[in-house]
Amino acid sequence: MAYVLVTLLFGPIRSLARKLERQQIVQRYERRVAAFPPAAGLSLSLLSLVLLELSKIAVLLSYRFAGLPGAVATMFCAKAGIGYFAHVTWRAARPKVIAAYPWAARADAWVGAQLVQLRGFRDRWLGYLHHRAWYPGAVAALARLRQYATGVARWIKDKLTTAFDSATRKEG
Repeated sequence: MAYVLVTLLFGPIRSLARKLERQQIVQRYERRVAAFPPAAGLSLSLLSLVLLELSKIAVLLSYRFAGLPGAVATMFCAKAGIGYFAHVTWRAARPKVIAAYPWAARADAWVGAQLVQLRGFRDRWLGYLHHRAWYPGAVAALARLRQYATGVARWIKDKLTTAFDSATRKEG
């Protein structure tokens, strides 16, 4: 269930994807995959999906050996790393694969329809949360917590800088 929730919540994290798309290594990878013949592009796309599915085993193993925090960290890493790799691979290979294989076009349309339904569910759920009486208070509390954490981090940085400066003056 947590894996599905993380998948649904990754929709809003588009700024990271846009930043990665501007990286030369990602652009070079996309150009290379786009130059592959349709069968090779499809094979690479399927391989990336297999890796993404295998990452679910890593999530289960990390839960068993590292508990919930380890499983959540593994989920985010898998979705951000392998999931992004699978997305970029399919986006690059998709035009040739769909043109060459009509069944791939039907499968792609079906997956797209399922994603639209999932996004609709996510949007309805977020709309439900936004209209709850406690939501503005929770958002404000999280904002205050974030400000407090920033202040604590700044205070720790200042203390460490002061300690480092005094230690280097004593040595010099």
